Amino acid sequence: MSCRYKPYLGMSLLILAVVLMAGCAQPPVQQLEAAQKAVEVARTAGALDYAKEDFMKLEQAFGQAKEELAKQEQTLAIFRSYSKADELLRRVRDDARSVATNAAAKKEEAKTAAVAQEKEAQMIVASAQELLAKAPVGKDRVAVESIENDLHGMQAGLEAVRQMIAKGDYLGAESQAKGITEKGGVVSAEIRKAIEKVKKVTRPTLRAS
Repeated sequence: MSCRYKPYLGMSLLILAVVLMAGCAQPPVQQLEAAQKAVEVARTAGALDYAKEDFMKLEQAFGQAKEELAKQEQTLAIFRSYSKADELLRRVRDDARSVATNAAAKKEEAKTAAVAQEKEAQMIVASAQELLAKAPVGKDRVAVESIENDLHGMQAGLEAVRQMIAKGDYLGAESQAKGITEKGGVVSAEIRKAIEKVKKVTRPTLRAS
């Protein structure tokens, strides 16, 4: 009679072994932490500003990996499998490193562009100040005062640009420096017109013989 139960006993042991093996499945905690850290490194590298599209895709992929983890946590222990979540997290970690590298490179390019634009704006403002010093006042005192106010505003803007560069806001610094450069060009043109106007008025008129 005991031989009749041997097949059932063997099957029971096999099922028990499968259950024990499934029960040993552990969530990939280290991979989760590594992926989280890599995403934060990418964010710190400026990915939100300099690799925004790639960073958004990265966050989406990280969200999918965490959803897969949550899905497995809600599954019966004997059926849990973290292989997919582990693969997704590894991919997030690797992609995050790539995004961080790309963002850092673009940030450095933006820094170079911002510094160059700040220097150009500074030269334009200095040139406008030199022109203003040569401009005759005469009856156009109000116009000259308006130009002086514009130049004071541009000087303040240049200081703001320098502060932005110091803080690492290279995109904002470049944008504001471009605005100052354009404004400086307009002001310089106004000063030249004023100088030419005075020259025409003071130029001696030749009498017909």
